[in-house]
Amino acid sequence: MKFYTALILMLGVCVGCQTPPAGLTAAEWRQKLQTVNLADGVSRSEAQIIGECYFAKHVGCGGFTGIRDGGDRWIVDGAIGIAAMPVDGFYIDKHSGKLVSPIGPSYDNPLEIFP
Repeated sequence: MKFYTALILMLGVCVGCQTPPAGLTAAEWRQKLQTVNLADGVSRSEAQIIGECYFAKHVGCGGFTGIRDGGDRWIVDGAIGIAAMPVDGFYIDKHSGKLVSPIGPSYDNPLEIFP
């Protein structure tokens, strides 16, 4: 009986992690991302939008927690997995918008997250 209870709990956790984040549709994320103007560099608010869009599309279990200044780049803060492990090495270049992610695809042009 304990085995079946543990199995059901593990399946529930795994299925929960695969559930897309609630909220906006892909079309709504795309519309939000289109407000970012890369021609003049990436502001904090634009980096916030890019980070939110990235997590909405690529991170099924975890979440975006914010943006912080890292000099010539915006550091993206977030967690991944049911253990909420912090994401390290995730950033957005302030000048070009290039997004580097250790947890999924990186983008030379972050507007391609939702093309």
